[in-house]
Amino acid sequence: MILPRLRDDVQLSAHAEGDEHFLVMHDVFGFADGPIMLHADMIEVLSACDGVTTTEELAEAAGVDPDGPEIRRVELFVRQIEEMGFLEGESADRLAESARIEWAARPTRPMACADATYPSEPKAFEEFCRDELGIVQRVGNAPYQAGNEDAPAVMALIPHIDFRVAPRVYGEAFNAIASSDADLVVMIGTSHYWSDHPVIVGSKPFETPLGILPVLPHDLGNEQADLAHKPEHSLELHAVALRYLWPDRDLAILPVLVTSDIFSEGALETWSDRIRSAVASSGRNPIWLISGDLAHVGPKFGDPLSSKDLLSEASKADAHLIEHLVAGDLGAYRRSIESLDNPYRVCGHAPTVLALTCKPPTGGRQLRYQVWDDVETESAVTFASVVWQ
Repeated sequence: MILPRLRDDVQLSAHAEGDEHFLVMHDVFGFADGPIMLHADMIEVLSACDGVTTTEELAEAAGVDPDGPEIRRVELFVRQIEEMGFLEGESADRLAESARIEWAARPTRPMACADATYPSEPKAFEEFCRDELGIVQRVGNAPYQAGNEDAPAVMALIPHIDFRVAPRVYGEAFNAIASSDADLVVMIGTSHYWSDHPVIVGSKPFETPLGILPVLPHDLGNEQADLAHKPEHSLELHAVALRYLWPDRDLAILPVLVTSDIFSEGALETWSDRIRSAVASSGRNPIWLISGDLAHVGPKFGDPLSSKDLLSEASKADAHLIEHLVAGDLGAYRRSIESLDNPYRVCGHAPTVLALTCKPPTGGRQLRYQVWDDVETESAVTFASVVWQ
């Protein structure tokens, strides 16, 4: 028996109860039943679910009889999670198609991060934005006192790491764009869970704790891929903050997710032309927001070394990237990452390149640089905010 392949978009996380260790298997798109909790020793079986390994090979590696009870239990387990939709195959395809049909029928995109990353209750959310993030709400044309407003922002790079990890980084960034009179926000962010298309432009208005955020009407969407927006946090965090920042503005968004396929032949030029055309024909005044973090280092991200051994060099590399961004030098930014095949996994790479190709910036300024060092996993994420005026 060839073991079916575990779906790439299924997430595994660790969970402990006393001295017992478990794996939680979760389908971010909601195709499969679950989440389900498995004993940690099942990681070897899941690792073998690659569409190539056979149960005979698994038995040989484990030193057990291929016709014995251990392998029979493995086969039963694999059939169960395959039927649930966690493995590639007919069951997963059938469940995915049902999920796409259900998603297509929804009039809006529901919040995926509410009550985990931010409160869903309106008053609590307003207090969170004001007191925790430090965003100064801009009502109507009320003057904004903080920051440099010599020229309104036309573009900004803002992280998408959890609000709770870097609250003031978000606050400072959104305060820096507050003086813009834009009525269209082109949000270009990392696609963390969907990799089959270079660009996925959402068509559903975003739900926020403070009401609906409309989407600019466009013909850029792909109905089969629109589901990519369902679990994605990289645009949601910006969307909810925007609704708080400009509560009474006639605002529309253009939500764009980007994958590494944007670097395939002709994709960058084709999509930048299409997005620019949609923005220009809208007749609206745009501001461009890039959603992206910087380095991801440590065992959690596949490194053999801990973050403490890698952060010094990663931070130096970040400093060069930020220097190129502030100068508006997209070529130097790309060379710094791509010449070494993105060794620090800068997840904001693709959306930054697309945004700066659509709207080449002039001089910018760095607002803040910060590191989230997760002691438990010995891994770290770095991030920065940059604004161009």
